[in-house]
Amino acid sequence: MNRSQLALSIGAAWALATAPVWAEETTNNEEPERIEVTGSHIKRIDMEGASPVTVLSAEDLINTGFSTVGDALRSSNLNSFGSWGGGANNGWGSQSTVALKGSSAFHTLVLLDGHRMAKSPVMDGGAANLNTIPMAAVERIEILTDGASAIYGTDAIAGVINIILRKEFSGVEVAAKGEWPEAEGGESNHYTFTGGLSGDLGSVVFTWEHYERDAIFMKDRDYSRNQLKEGGDPRYVYDYTGLSASGRTLVRSSDSWDYLVPLTSGDCSAYNTSGKDEFFGPLEDASYPNDRICAYDYTLEAAIQNDQRRDNALVNYRYNINDEIALTARAYWAYNETIDTSAPTPAGIWFDKDLPSYTTAEGHELVEVFNGDHMLYRFNTMGNRTAEHNDSILDFMIALDGSHDLLNWDFSFNHNRYNNFTWGQNYIHTPSLTDAVGDYNAETGEFEGWDPRDPYSEVPDAVKANYDKRNESSYWEAMGGVSVDVFELPGGTTSVYVGASYREESYRSEVDAQAEAGNVYGGNGGAGGTAEREVWAAYFEMLFPILDNLELNVAGRYDDYSDFGDTFNPQVAVRYNPIEDLMFRASWGTGFRAPTLTDLYSGLQEGYGWRKNYVRCYDNGTSPADCGEWDYAAAYTGGNEDLEPEESESYNFGAVWNIGDNHYVKADYWHLELENLIQDYDPNLVLLSQVFLWENGVNEYIGDVVPGLGYEIGANGRLQGIYSLTGNFGASEREGLDIELGGNYETQLGDIGWNLAWSHYLKYTEDYVEEDTGETAVSNDKAGDKYYPDDRINVSVDWTLGDHAVALYAYYISKQENDWVDPETGVREVYDQFDSYTSVNASYTYHLPWQGSLTVGGRNLFDEDPRLDTNGETDTSLYDIRGRTWYATYKQSF
Repeated sequence: MNRSQLALSIGAAWALATAPVWAEETTNNEEPERIEVTGSHIKRIDMEGASPVTVLSAEDLINTGFSTVGDALRSSNLNSFGSWGGGANNGWGSQSTVALKGSSAFHTLVLLDGHRMAKSPVMDGGAANLNTIPMAAVERIEILTDGASAIYGTDAIAGVINIILRKEFSGVEVAAKGEWPEAEGGESNHYTFTGGLSGDLGSVVFTWEHYERDAIFMKDRDYSRNQLKEGGDPRYVYDYTGLSASGRTLVRSSDSWDYLVPLTSGDCSAYNTSGKDEFFGPLEDASYPNDRICAYDYTLEAAIQNDQRRDNALVNYRYNINDEIALTARAYWAYNETIDTSAPTPAGIWFDKDLPSYTTAEGHELVEVFNGDHMLYRFNTMGNRTAEHNDSILDFMIALDGSHDLLNWDFSFNHNRYNNFTWGQNYIHTPSLTDAVGDYNAETGEFEGWDPRDPYSEVPDAVKANYDKRNESSYWEAMGGVSVDVFELPGGTTSVYVGASYREESYRSEVDAQAEAGNVYGGNGGAGGTAEREVWAAYFEMLFPILDNLELNVAGRYDDYSDFGDTFNPQVAVRYNPIEDLMFRASWGTGFRAPTLTDLYSGLQEGYGWRKNYVRCYDNGTSPADCGEWDYAAAYTGGNEDLEPEESESYNFGAVWNIGDNHYVKADYWHLELENLIQDYDPNLVLLSQVFLWENGVNEYIGDVVPGLGYEIGANGRLQGIYSLTGNFGASEREGLDIELGGNYETQLGDIGWNLAWSHYLKYTEDYVEEDTGETAVSNDKAGDKYYPDDRINVSVDWTLGDHAVALYAYYISKQENDWVDPETGVREVYDQFDSYTSVNASYTYHLPWQGSLTVGGRNLFDEDPRLDTNGETDTSLYDIRGRTWYATYKQSF
């Protein structure tokens, strides 16, 4: 097989584009075919243009060894800081995303054949779920790593992923794949069927795919089991990686707010009635020396990867009405079922009466309870929390495109709907807890009813509740445009494209009535509300071939939203070829992300995390800069109808060099600035703002000064909750390098191809509020800090000889360190880090004589564990948790 400079496509190379492609020479004076490239409305001859586009074939994706589009793209060097891949214990358990340039997944636009892919209501309608794309239906993926709001509108800030579906296929193809991790859990099976017909009048392709994957539990991996943190003190509850204070702990909230063991013996192991070592203690809290805690080991029950079942079906039809007009129709359906397993629900039981100390039938003496006390209680006897997420997508598109002489035109109508329903079980109905507690009968000397202090007292069914949630997003869009050649320049014909679109979006998010009222504890998120809007847009693009080797592209787009208003975004790009095999390119443009309907209209949402208690520090005479008091507490946030769009400015400089017939090099420098970022007001800043008010002589509650902000503090200064709001608070600046090189060789021992892609982060800063002044400042460069690797590399090599093929794929994530410099000694000290990580995948394929093929391979061949920080925690957005995995695929064509 000949692999020319003009069509270089290395089979194993997923992460790197095919070789740079310029116009093919024709020997019969025929006009070269023009194609539409992601990032432009104007069809052109050359694939490599003024903006960088990486093209990945279906074979490239398969040769990575991954079974899903999401997993393959998430391992890319272009996914700089990682992205969500469908973990557990999270409302996003069924989702998978990609975040180009390390920006938000909401800043990467995902297209299906050039049209917006259905956004997931689970992610607030802000990003597409890549878990719904069938791998077997993909012909190629084009990744534009440049801003493109001037072409596509909202979300195209960091780049665009355009998934091109199969359209030309004749025959039938079936395939089956099994995956078997060496460690417990995570086994998967993958089945596909593809059929198609192609002819002079058109084509039709049908694809069906089924994918299923078992859960992985925290107890199934050494690194995720409960263990003492490096350098930790075994006396303290928060020095363990997998313990929660919400086990069996009595809180003296009627008086001192001290944490107590509910048994006078102080023996927490008495609560291990199930045969498991679930409860530990008594343990202490370093910040509250009087506390004695019966902690719970949640790693024995919780999953780190959920159980998934997916079915997808897609049909693509194209009919050539005549020589100038073609009809395209596409229908796509997907259904995902995800089972997310979390540890049993923790909740607080408040007592409205005194309960005396007494000795149970099993001989346990209980600590006295006073009216106003409460108990942190793990409902382990009720079983694990399970959230069954059901996602269904329906997408329909019909389009007409045509050409006549110098004019090209297109029109399309696209409708999609994404529904999500979550059925949650074994949660807690909090208003029932107090009434469910029994009482001591002094006459009989017995306790009647449920006593949560007693290890053997049964929890009544009345406290059990479901947490049910429904999300739905939908939109329809009509769009069209005309491209025409208008006049000649020395380098060729100037082309102009003008177009317009109209779109309607709707979003609905509902939870059951009890959850909406805040009466169900242990679920994820609340209602996002109900809203809709209209969007009008008009756009243009002009291509000026100034000289044979110099091309200028100018584009602009005006968008008018019925809620926040309008915005205009221009883009300018230039391409220059000083010699035939060398190209320089540059581009500049602005972009935006419209606030989602959830950003604007969401109801109150609840989330838990560690909060710095500046109020307690202030009461103790400690300055904000020296404050070290942290509490685990809830934060409540909601929508804001006054939000404005996020805005960006980006530019790119690059070069592409074809070195002979067999090698190429591509290099691009990019810069991206964002402002008006939509963020929740940092809950820590709510308390910090309160302290700054007091320090400046304003003795008022923060909520009276800024409506929507607030907090609750317990009698001993322990933080109970924070009320925040959503606004355009953030700004950031990013820059980096993307470098790619590759080659291929034909030898007597087979054809060999290789390539390497390296993404290097040069700078990442963001705005923050200084603790000592309360003023906004720009952070130090965070590239290379924990969670922000400054280097990601993909390497792939493939070898083919006759019916045999071998593919090797590796991806590298650099070391990340958090450090500080001692101001007195000037010595740099690292206090937290993730070590570097390399995963190697390999496969062997034998093509059988009867149009079949067998592939065997392995992922993560050296069984690298995800990297852990000093607290024993990992980042599943960056690292694969499955460990070494073997797989086999059989494919048969007819």
